[in-house]
Amino acid sequence: MSDSEKDAGFQSAGGYGHRIIPALLVVAMGVVFLCGNLGVRIPFFNQANWWAWFILVGATWPLSRAWERYRAVGSVDAAVVHSLLNALAVVTVAMFFILGLSWAMWWPLFVIYGGLCMLVRDPRRRRWDRVR
Repeated sequence: MSDSEKDAGFQSAGGYGHRIIPALLVVAMGVVFLCGNLGVRIPFFNQANWWAWFILVGATWPLSRAWERYRAVGSVDAAVVHSLLNALAVVTVAMFFILGLSWAMWWPLFVIYGGLCMLVRDPRRRRWDRVR
């Protein structure tokens, strides 16, 4: 059985193959919270901003879409870059809260992000152009 057949069987067997990464991240976050409750100090984990770690889970969807697209086409195309940019935006927002960064200082990152998004043609736009 080839790897692609195994992947297809895994996907169809439970239909949850695309949820593995988010599920593992949630489990890892639970372990980090448990360690904090047991007195084990983790340097990057600040109890005051515990909720910001859940924002990172939101980055798993565009990351998994980028990975699926990359595997499907075998190269990095506009759809892959578009998904990666979406994940980057979510991770950036989460890092602002987790690291306690100043929005007043770092807001130009979102201007840069906007420019990068303008450089990459949204793959969904082509479908919309055909409809019009």
